[in-house]
Amino acid sequence: MRVEPTPAILLGRWARDKLNSRQHSRLAKLYLGSFMNQSRIPFLEKLAEACQLQPVSFHMPGHKFNPALLPEMTNLWGAGVFTGDLNECVPPIDYLHSANHSFKEAQALTAEAVGAEHSFFLVNGSTVGNQAMLMAAAKDGDEVILARAAHRSVYAGLILSGARPIYVPPNYHPQVGFPLAVDVSAVAQCLAEHPQATAIHITSPNYYGYVSDVAGLAALAHAHQLPLLVDEAHGAHFPFHPQLPPSAVALGADAVVQSAHKTLGAITQAAWLHLSGPRLSAAHLRHILSLLQSSSPNALLTSSLDAARRHAKLEGERLLTQALSLAETARSAIRQIPGLWCYGAELVGEHGIAAYDPTKLVIRVSETGLTGKQFVAELWAHHKITVEFADPRHIICSISMADEAAKVELLLNALRAIAAEGPKTESPPAVQLPPSTLPELVLNPRQAAFSRSRAVPLAQAAGEICAEQIIPYPPGVPLLAPGERLSAEMIDYLRYLLALNTSIVGPEDAQLKTVRVIEA
Repeated sequence: MRVEPTPAILLGRWARDKLNSRQHSRLAKLYLGSFMNQSRIPFLEKLAEACQLQPVSFHMPGHKFNPALLPEMTNLWGAGVFTGDLNECVPPIDYLHSANHSFKEAQALTAEAVGAEHSFFLVNGSTVGNQAMLMAAAKDGDEVILARAAHRSVYAGLILSGARPIYVPPNYHPQVGFPLAVDVSAVAQCLAEHPQATAIHITSPNYYGYVSDVAGLAALAHAHQLPLLVDEAHGAHFPFHPQLPPSAVALGADAVVQSAHKTLGAITQAAWLHLSGPRLSAAHLRHILSLLQSSSPNALLTSSLDAARRHAKLEGERLLTQALSLAETARSAIRQIPGLWCYGAELVGEHGIAAYDPTKLVIRVSETGLTGKQFVAELWAHHKITVEFADPRHIICSISMADEAAKVELLLNALRAIAAEGPKTESPPAVQLPPSTLPELVLNPRQAAFSRSRAVPLAQAAGEICAEQIIPYPPGVPLLAPGERLSAEMIDYLRYLLALNTSIVGPEDAQLKTVRVIEA
């Protein structure tokens, strides 16, 4: 009798063929069992113990754990917002920046759960993880190879570190109109032209759920003795189900940031930074995080990271199986709705795409006659449904461990209703792409960010050097970074985005009537 291979067997075969010994060991550690007691939630347990003590405080916080002080907050959120807002001055509570018991154990449990050597709790989201990775890998003036389609926090990391970016030219997908992956050959070309680079940074999965060839990029980086830094903010769930793409941690990346609040159960702002291998120092990274993160980390955030790890490790495979089933049902149903299409595995294998996250629903809506932003407005106005984000052609919805069939059916019914009412068109309006040539980098981002600047009308800014980030949001990828020259082409594209009512973040004038430029 022929036995169908399980996902774990298929993963093992793939790993045997594609991965080196270090990557094998990380996958084995992740999928073949744990040595620590993953049912423990050490920091949350100590927090509960401290709450039971009902401490009499003459220390911060000023509310002194009294829920009556701000009744409006208590009525909305419950007394626990105040009674659980404990810190290290209560003896059972460990301190994030000098962890020696419950925090130390909680972070070690997280590292084991995802297959890393070290894990760090983050209370400022993946934002601070991206910044810390870059500061650990590069110093002022060093060159870093970087995918242009990176989150604004990566550009902030360039400013903080002083690194000079060497951008991998974006490869816009012909159907989606956004760079969905970073091609290994394009990075290799950048390395050939810039052999003095000190690190490679990529985003995978990207905002649309598509994954680059991280194993190939790790092999390339390590062949040049460079660390591979991966913004895996949208892939915190990857380590917890064999039918999801393997995490960058398992594929050999040196440092990986994950937003546990995006796809697991942690509270917003709660994230992880994982470190493996010898190329970056754990002590140095810990020091940088102590500089960047608050010296008063909120216990509600950090305890949610502890609980989210335990939940994902013990219940994640079961709940993610359900989420994957719901997503596949939704994808199939959406493909039957006139005017809509939901992308999936058909995009894998081209344009550098190695895999995709099935829990992301990338829904093309342009054939309904509506832009993504207009479609989202209809979803909210008539159905009180929110989505991950929208671009001119698409809306993106995320299915997580928390979703149920009834909730997904609400989404499908809303999609059907809006698509049926929309002004159908066989020729949706053309979507304009950003200029094909990247802006000229005149100053590195740090130099520009700390230079004197002045505001000029956007119409008169051609040829000037930009002094601020200009970022359509979401997904938060800068069109212009400090130190880059404004071209007439780019100004025309910014006007196009403004005509679409695209939200712009970063500049002093969010309406872009003026833009700040470097003083001559």
